[in-house]
Amino acid sequence: MERGLPFETGRSSGGELLVSVKAPLTFENAAKIWEGVNTLITGHDNGRLVFDLAGVSKVDSAGVALLRSLERLCSRRGIELRLQSVDPSIRHFLDYFEAGAQEPRPCPPAIAPIARLGAFLLDRAIELREFASFCGSVLAASIRCVRQPRRLRWRECLYYFQLAGSDAMTILFLFTFLLGVVMAFQAAVQLKLFGANIYVANLVGLALSRELAPVFTAMLLAGRSGSFFAAEIATMKVGEELDALTVMGFDLTEFVTLPKVLALMLAAPLLTMWANFSGILGAILVSGISLDLTPYAFMHQVYTALTFADIAGGLLKAEIFAVLIALVGCFRGFQTTMGADSVGRQTTAAVVSGLFLIIFADAVLTVLFYLLGW
Repeated sequence: MERGLPFETGRSSGGELLVSVKAPLTFENAAKIWEGVNTLITGHDNGRLVFDLAGVSKVDSAGVALLRSLERLCSRRGIELRLQSVDPSIRHFLDYFEAGAQEPRPCPPAIAPIARLGAFLLDRAIELREFASFCGSVLAASIRCVRQPRRLRWRECLYYFQLAGSDAMTILFLFTFLLGVVMAFQAAVQLKLFGANIYVANLVGLALSRELAPVFTAMLLAGRSGSFFAAEIATMKVGEELDALTVMGFDLTEFVTLPKVLALMLAAPLLTMWANFSGILGAILVSGISLDLTPYAFMHQVYTALTFADIAGGLLKAEIFAVLIALVGCFRGFQTTMGADSVGRQTTAAVVSGLFLIIFADAVLTVLFYLLGW
């Protein structure tokens, strides 16, 4: 040993500085070997260094780190480092060392925009196919529950109905109340010029019942309930709870998804009516202050302007929006992979996808209602 160090020094047949390690390259010996070799290299002007591992029977991560540090030190001082007599049993550790010492590969050239667009469209097509399959499984589970109502988890439906419905009433009231205030103010500015103050009630009533109330209610549900459904299912998947349910023989679509879909279908029309009420209440407040309209006159004008078709159309939109929000929220939750970051990504994707489907479905339904004269 070299002055109590776990290695010996000498000269090879070619005149190279030879360091023969006589102890395992482990955490216990790595510091001593590094200090001795570092002093040896800095104190001698050698062009080549041979590191003999014939006496090494074990290498751990500290030993690999030692070899990598030794390689960097020799590279800085212009010394050629060579390893010899490596035992095959520790070759995989040294392969890792050699791989880390290689020059980094250049980054591949950027993918052409057309290729990126094609990859994006292909991913969306695959997601659309999977979503269609998921919707089919939900429909099949719904038919089974209609035939056998006891299969449905009614307590869970009431639980999610409370989360999506009654717990959202306060924020929805504030949201649509301020919306009615803004709409009444904006309409009053223009209608005052023509002395048609009373028609503020027509504008607010029709806009809320046919379009704004169901759309804004659906957006609120997408942000609250859709993200909640996705996060809950994603967490269950990461925690392997869904695997446990599958092993126990439960149908995940029927056990997990269907109560959420039914709860949102029940909550959305009621919340839409609540949004109509709060929005009209805000418009009444503005009309009484700035347009000199009494609440009775405002409500009478709303009553004469609205028809059953206007209210039914808004409620039908709300029902369709609710189904889409619940389905896409659950679908994104089931798409989660193992990893905490995937939960956040799928929750965000549930909200974004839900908002897109709301606007898309609203456009389709608006055109369809126009063609039907509804």
